[in-house]
Amino acid sequence: MLRDLARRPANHDNVKASFKELLVREFGMERSALDFEVRAPVIAGRIDALVGRTVFEAKRDVAAEWPDVERRMPDYLADREREYGEPFVGIASDGLRWIALELRDGALVKLTETTLDPEKPEAFLAWLDGVIALKGSLPPDPLTIRAELGQESVAFQRVDRELRAAWNRLRDDPAQALKRELWANLLKLVYGREVQGDSLWFQHTYLVIVAKCIALAVMDLAEDDPARMLSGDAFTAAGIHGAVESDFFDWVIADPDGAALVRRVMAHVRRFRLREVESDVLKILYESLIDRDERHGLGEYYTPDWLAVKIVRNAVERPLEQRVLDPACGSGTFLFHSIRRFLGEAEEAGMPKADRAVEACAQVVGVDIHPVAVIIARVTYLLGLAPALSGRSGALSVPVWLGDAMQLSISKDLAGRELVIQVPPPPAGGGTREKLSFPETFCRDPALFDKAVEAMRRGSEGHRSREQVEADIGRRTEQHYKRDLTDEERTAIGDLGVTYKTFHKLRIEGRDTIWSYVARNLSRPLALASGGGWANVVVGNPPWVAYRHMSADLQKRFKELAKGEKVYVGGKFATQNDLAALFTVRASHLYLRPAGRIAFVLPLAALTRGQFAKFRAGQFGSYNIAWDEAWTMDDKVVPLFPVPSCVVFGRKRAIARSMPRKVRAFAGSLPMRDSSEAIADARLQVDDHAEAPTIAEAGGGSPYRERFRNGATLYPRLLVLVERKELGRLGPDPAAPLVVSRRIAAEKEPWKSQAAIEHAVEADFLRPVMLGESILPHRIFRVFEGVIPVEGSTVLDSEAAANPQRGYDNLAAWLRSAEATWEENKAEATKLSWSEQQDYNGKLTAQFPVQKLRVVYSKAGSLPASCIVREERTVIDHKLYWTVPAGEEEAGFLTSILNSECARSRAERYQSRGQWGARDFDKVMFNLPIPLFDADDPLHRELAEAGAHAEAVAGLVELVEGERFQRARKRVRDALAEEGVGDEIEKLVEKLLDG
Repeated sequence: MLRDLARRPANHDNVKASFKELLVREFGMERSALDFEVRAPVIAGRIDALVGRTVFEAKRDVAAEWPDVERRMPDYLADREREYGEPFVGIASDGLRWIALELRDGALVKLTETTLDPEKPEAFLAWLDGVIALKGSLPPDPLTIRAELGQESVAFQRVDRELRAAWNRLRDDPAQALKRELWANLLKLVYGREVQGDSLWFQHTYLVIVAKCIALAVMDLAEDDPARMLSGDAFTAAGIHGAVESDFFDWVIADPDGAALVRRVMAHVRRFRLREVESDVLKILYESLIDRDERHGLGEYYTPDWLAVKIVRNAVERPLEQRVLDPACGSGTFLFHSIRRFLGEAEEAGMPKADRAVEACAQVVGVDIHPVAVIIARVTYLLGLAPALSGRSGALSVPVWLGDAMQLSISKDLAGRELVIQVPPPPAGGGTREKLSFPETFCRDPALFDKAVEAMRRGSEGHRSREQVEADIGRRTEQHYKRDLTDEERTAIGDLGVTYKTFHKLRIEGRDTIWSYVARNLSRPLALASGGGWANVVVGNPPWVAYRHMSADLQKRFKELAKGEKVYVGGKFATQNDLAALFTVRASHLYLRPAGRIAFVLPLAALTRGQFAKFRAGQFGSYNIAWDEAWTMDDKVVPLFPVPSCVVFGRKRAIARSMPRKVRAFAGSLPMRDSSEAIADARLQVDDHAEAPTIAEAGGGSPYRERFRNGATLYPRLLVLVERKELGRLGPDPAAPLVVSRRIAAEKEPWKSQAAIEHAVEADFLRPVMLGESILPHRIFRVFEGVIPVEGSTVLDSEAAANPQRGYDNLAAWLRSAEATWEENKAEATKLSWSEQQDYNGKLTAQFPVQKLRVVYSKAGSLPASCIVREERTVIDHKLYWTVPAGEEEAGFLTSILNSECARSRAERYQSRGQWGARDFDKVMFNLPIPLFDADDPLHRELAEAGAHAEAVAGLVELVEGERFQRARKRVRDALAEEGVGDEIEKLVEKLLDG
């Protein structure tokens, strides 16, 4: 039936007939419940079909008949909505293409669409049910979850629209605005940059509502009141605390229409058979909602179940005795498997059933700074506890906390450490910047901390004075410890008195609804770090974020902490330092007990690249780690992470030990990324005694390392590359042609949405530009043109160009536009002006005066490319490396080596690796023993002659208009092989490298 539909039936009646049969046979609808050819008297027409709250319009060819859809569908939807008083969804289809639509402020809006692939019926049927919502019992599998609840689902599209409308009504409410600002401040720590716009706020709100609904359904708890559902009252009544609680995202209930919106989500979620759930299903939903680029910015790479369970088994040797912490728990995968390992051991040891759930909560703890991840992890934690929940003897608290495991928000002065929470200004702005401070004396004891916060809350509600509240906290502290106060505690209580005054002021202003939640959660890392560390095992997958992608504030704090722990690597690796290294070191220092074990998933670069050199040594500022084991999952394991990865294991010791030279290497293909351990064991090969990956060298090797230089940072391309404008029969002004920014499909935000620059530019500043895609083996492919504002050896800015002594008015106008675009859109951490960006590290001015003979090679790619450049005006971009050879012979010698497969394969072990294998060349070729060219050496002369021959053969390959450079490179290599010069070069290079 689906194959017939995908062939687009001959007329729309056939589409209707097949659609009707599909609904009856696949979705189990009664034929009597289907309304076809429904009259709509008000609009004098007939609706092809009505299915529940869905209007179906059949077409022979949707694309060709789209104007008819745009004309008729708004009337059909408006007619139904007038009659029923509820929103309807429209579907337009020709059998192959299916488009879901709705009316929004009287206009027809496309919600989602799909193209029917009859060989993948489950995906199409899940999409269709997500639109018309016919099935009452849905399996909680990834495909169905994405179709029904994910970012492309009708449910999300409609809820997102209503959330935006609700927020427009609430954004000036002080209490709700405070939640939005606190959420943004937390995410700034997560992202390393400010959160732009409100889209993520709405995505997170939707996701949290769904997660809380799922939590209730998974635990088979009944709750129909939206406010009680969001605050977790049903869990509290069942004696489970901390699973679901009021948080940032309860703002939706403050809107008059919010309760109805939440009820609709609750009803939609209840269609799933969630009692069947036995795994970390929520990470599937999270990944389907949050854009991949966004998650990359967070350094979020969730660990598949098969790998997590192996790591936990290897790291947690005595589950009933060892306390386990995941300080970056994400959606809770490691927590889930740690709990299940504990419960398995508890059953074998004969632990009473009544004690198992409570004891598990005492042994396994999670922390994450991402507010949505924490809520999801709490539900996942409950899923892990599920086998022990029904037999528990009493109440329990889910120990997953919203906290800053790096403790970037912890302040330290002569009086000691304290948790500092910055208070965002009110919506109207103005006023002094306020903060809430909580001394470590209280933070390190969670039960006492909660009592102190409760005393502050009650004191404010009773309009008590600071002295009265301090006295109350003092009494509670004495009762808590059953002794008199210490001097330290008296000082801390005085500090809390200061905080109480701010707390009380915020409550009077109507901005107090969230503080107890925030303070209680953010204090937990201090508690876990007290007494020399809480955990016997620290396990997880920390964020992977390079220094260059951090905000300026985070860069400053990172550098300070990384230098303190002696893990920072400067020089050429400064921008490549990774948060993962510091997070690992700091988590071990703060939370791991002496002799405790750490097991973290890291990028493979941790074992191979220079920015991790100090990390691998294990000797840090505050303690040492003896690294004792490592697993590798490079590009031979698919699918896994976007970049090759590893797992490192170590112990907190007095004497450091560097990474082992033997590793456990995994290889093989999996049917899906989140495969079970049983499937992974069947599909993956494991070498327990493999050689560790080669550590990339930053020096040594060939003397050509220092002679090649990276090209100029001509980015963003929008502000540099240009195309000449056609001016009819008059033609351009030869002295100052009219040019416009060259746009490319691969542009990324924020540059993609910026307007092109169009202006005349003096011809002297329009130069040929070579990018990575400009070269093929042994020949130039496609040269671009760019605005290069260099005079002599100086990069001009707009002011310098406009100087009357120069008088480059056209260039100045172009640069003013470029500078304005750059300043408005450059990354927060970037302090460079536009002219400084172009000449970053002097890589542009180093090319002037331009030499008439150069050798270039590509920085990246699966296969190398190198050629000779003989044009005296061409500028080289940073996607290429270049040098000036002594003459044509040395140029041919170099291009022979740099284009050869022999050199590539030998240098491969030094390359960084991506999802598709070795990816960056940079200067790794010069780790090989490539000697300087010697005209008196016969082998060198043979390579030079072979290079000249190869250049002649490559020059005869016909270039195809519009052909991609990868295809052109292959055709050149094929021509070299056919001519025999390719094999000749390989033999000569092998002889050279073998000495």
